[in-house]
Amino acid sequence: MREELPLAASEHHVGLFDSSRSLADTVAQFLLDGFGRGERLLVVATPQHCDLLTRKLIQSGLNVRDAIGANRLVMLDASQTLDKFMRQDGPSAVAFEEVIGTVVRRLSGGRRVCIYGEMVDLLASRGEYRFAERLEQMWNDLSRREAFVLFCGYAAGHFGDPKTLCHLGAICANHTHVHRKRDDLLAEYLLNHDDVRRSLPRD
Repeated sequence: MREELPLAASEHHVGLFDSSRSLADTVAQFLLDGFGRGERLLVVATPQHCDLLTRKLIQSGLNVRDAIGANRLVMLDASQTLDKFMRQDGPSAVAFEEVIGTVVRRLSGGRRVCIYGEMVDLLASRGEYRFAERLEQMWNDLSRREAFVLFCGYAAGHFGDPKTLCHLGAICANHTHVHRKRDDLLAEYLLNHDDVRRSLPRD
């Protein structure tokens, strides 16, 4: 069995966004920062967001083709990847380890991996908030064995119903850092709501 890492070895960030443009701006910078630290990048996103992020990275001067060829950047389809470990009763921890754990270990090469993921956002878009919470917990379990910095992106609109604020609070509580852009008004409103704010980590 692999030795558990100190909790500080990994970070688990979450961002709430009003638009795809806002998401792309923030996440592209997150990935560029990781690349600059010498970390390999893993993106698990919708095809639309993979395309947006690719354009942003290229505009910022990253040679995406060379990075992919050198195995420094891997992009996976979020829906197809999620399907590999989802079961009728939610995400399977064993299958998640086989699918995601294997990819993270392959990329690490002794270094921390920089990951952006939105499989949890797909679950939230379906109203499967408890499955999203469970998946966030699986990432936390993996972070005790593998070193990575993970950024989970959510659309703020998935939490527009007040009944979902308890789930947003639980999701935020599973992270070490919570982000939003000040001009993302819905995200700003939701994260400042009393039902959510008391669950936010101190970052």
